[in-house]
Order: sequence, then C-alpha cells, then structure tokens
Amino acid sequence: MLELNNALELIMKGIDAPLSEYGFKVEYPEGVRPPELPVTQSGNKSIIMYRGENGRVRLEHENGKLALFCARADEEDTPDDDMNRVSLSLLDLEEFNEKDIKYICGEYTESLEKIFSKKSQYSGKKMPTPVSRTQAKSGALSYDANTLGSRFTTIYPELRDEYKLNVETYGEFLAEDFFLNHGNTIVLKTIEENDKIKMRQLFKLLNDIYEDGTNDTQSLVGVTILGETLAGKPELFENAKEYFSDTMTEPVTEIYTYLSKSKSARMRLQTPPIYKPKKDKKKGLFSSMMNM
Repeated sequence: MLELNNALELIMKGIDAPLSEYGFKVEYPEGVRPPELPVTQSGNKSIIMYRGENGRVRLEHENGKLALFCARADEEDTPDDDMNRVSLSLLDLEEFNEKDIKYICGEYTESLEKIFSKKSQYSGKKMPTPVSRTQAKSGALSYDANTLGSRFTTIYPELRDEYKLNVETYGEFLAEDFFLNHGNTIVLKTIEENDKIKMRQLFKLLNDIYEDGTNDTQSLVGVTILGETLAGKPELFENAKEYFSDTMTEPVTEIYTYLSKSKSARMRLQTPPIYKPKKDKKKGLFSSMMNM
C-alpha cells in the first residue's frame, strides 16, 4: 500500500529526466519549499505544476486517477486548468506498488516525448489518403478511422495540427489517442451547447462514417467517441440521440447503457493500453469490451 505523497514523489522522480531534458522546472506553491512536495490542493485535486520555455506540464490526482496535462509554448493563452489531457492512469494506492508506478512513469515519458521532443514535432509528412464518399457509397471501400479523423478536423480545424502530429508520431492515425485526448472534448462541448446547426454538422459526419465504416470504425464512433463522452450523462444522451441515424440508434444506445452501468468498463476505456504497431487484424473495441 502506498501513501499519496509517497506515490507522487516516486512519479516526480520517475519523470524528472525527461522534464529536465525539455527544460521544465517544478513550481512550488507559495509558502512551500523543499523537501516538502510542491503540491497544490484544489478541492479533491492534488496538483503539481511544471513550467519552462517549451510550455507547461501538470500532474493532477483526483478520485483514484492520475492525469498528465500538457501545453506547448505556442498555447500560452490556454489557462492552466484547460490544458490538453495527454494521459490518464489509475492510481490504486491500496493495490499499487513501485513497479506499477514505474509503468505509469514510462507512459508519461512517452507522452512527454511525443509533445515536446523536437524529433516528434510534425515535419510535413504526407498524410494518408481518406476514403472518398464515392468509394464508400459504391462499396469499393469502407470508411476507416483515418477518414473519420481527417473529416473531423475539417469540421474542427483547430485540431488539424493534433491530427497531423498524431500521424507523424505513430506512423499511422491512432484514433483512440486522438479522440480520448483531443476530439472527445470538442464532441462533448458541442453536445452540451446543443446548437442545432453544430449538432447536425457533427452527427451528419458520425452517421455517415458509421453507415459505411468498417467494424473497427463503427466501434470507434460508438464506444470511443459517443460511449466515452455520453456514459452516465442521460440529459446529454437524449440531446444526441435525436440526431442518431436509424442504423446507429440501437447499437449506440446499447453501448451507452452498458458503459453507464459499468464503472470498470469506463475506466478501461479511459486508459487504453500503450500503442504497439499492428501485426494482425484485431476485433473492434466494442466486441472486446462486451466479451469481458
């Protein structure tokens, strides 16, 4: 069993090397000095901030979860409490040990490298070609995750650079990373605002991709995007359901119901496994979760 301060201290030590490499220094709250931990309390949240010429990094612990937020230097107008979440991990103090902490540090080191390492910045690599509407409607090809990502950033151009950086970093479009850390925030905001024009625009895309998408792409729409965004939010689900196509209504409703009832399934969805290059075709995320 770990104490929270002990766990945070181990994590700080575990990511000290990459943070130092990218020029970050921890920020001590007023009245706090070493060897005390530089932790700021905000309600139930325990927050540790780092700042440097390359941007900002924030560690945030709340309700058994530890999140890593990052903002590059060109995002200086973004408030500290509105930075992009780039990683989310369970932190079970009763069950975790130093080996588990080491695993979290490894994930965070990879995330920091992706965001702040110069070799990871988008270098203008040609993006993969999306499937056209003509190809999808004729049955020649089915919509894939990359097509959804590309068309999504046409609606929300502020995420175009994140899409490009995602492809550059992984060598392909890693949809779970993009939507869980970036796209879903905008989807949620759109549904919360419930503006009819914006809702029709968003769901025209999601319905179209779902109708003619691969099984994996349908899982991406139903589970990773709508399931993760709407689970446990009945009012928002009713806002969104009005715009579902006939094909999408039944399966997405089942996904919503399942995830709303299963906290463990939602936690697993929010903490996907570390990316590994594809070898063999795998089942869709929804199929895997339902099997569990």
